[in-house]
Amino acid sequence: MSSQNNMSAYQTGSVRCDEEIKESSVLDEKTFALAEATLKLLEQNELLEAQKIELAEANFKLLKLNELYEKQKFELAEANLDILEQNEIIQREREKSEKLLLNILPVRVANDLKEAGKTLPQKFEHVTVYFSDIVGFTSISSTLDPGFLIDELNDIFTNMDKIFESKQCERIKTIGDAYLAVCGMPEANEKHAENIINAAMEILSYLRVRNSKSAMNWNIRIGIHSGALVGAVVGIKKYIYDVFGDTVNIASRMESNSETMRINVSEKTYEITKDKFRFVPRDPIEVKGVGKMKMYFVET
Repeated sequence: MSSQNNMSAYQTGSVRCDEEIKESSVLDEKTFALAEATLKLLEQNELLEAQKIELAEANFKLLKLNELYEKQKFELAEANLDILEQNEIIQREREKSEKLLLNILPVRVANDLKEAGKTLPQKFEHVTVYFSDIVGFTSISSTLDPGFLIDELNDIFTNMDKIFESKQCERIKTIGDAYLAVCGMPEANEKHAENIINAAMEILSYLRVRNSKSAMNWNIRIGIHSGALVGAVVGIKKYIYDVFGDTVNIASRMESNSETMRINVSEKTYEITKDKFRFVPRDPIEVKGVGKMKMYFVET
């Protein structure tokens, strides 16, 4: 009985031992699996940290690139601003040059030079020429201060320019106290003679008013003639637009045979405008190089 009990206890202990061994074996497997999982996790963490470091380095490089980009953008903006300022300066200078060009050349001629670099001589069939000079200018000017004299001429000629411009006429040039203007060139104008006479009458009116208010009085003689002319730019370095032909010479003769503060016109100009103005006929006058010519004073 005692032996049987001992055998039974042995068997029971053996079973328990086997169970414990099995349980221990399962636990070891789980522990090993957990260790492997932990190791993999550690490896993944190391990889993640390495990737984080690489990402941080990439971000740092990106920041540096962004800084460089922003610096380049700023430099480009400054360069563009400089270019804009330079363009503005160039544009202002171009406008000054064009304005200066228009001050010495008719618009069409100036445009030809800008677009083609040249302008060809051109003949105009229907033109009226205005010519005037100041009466007694040589003797008067010799008594005046040069600066005062130039200021006076500048004031008078500037106002004459405005009058002619308002009448669609073109000042060609001044030579000392002489003033030469035309209408009908370089742009044709069917009212060329009428416009010139209207301008001449307004100039006399302007001078009368000016003389009544100024201690220094200036009086002019005016001569007008109509006919054909050739207009051309003379010179290469210094552009001068000038007119050529007998019409200019006869207009000058009309002026020299005029009287103080009067407008003397040729028969040709008279025939064109006799229905527009009142005239006083004059006896024919001998004109050098031409012969006797009929002339007319315009009543103002």
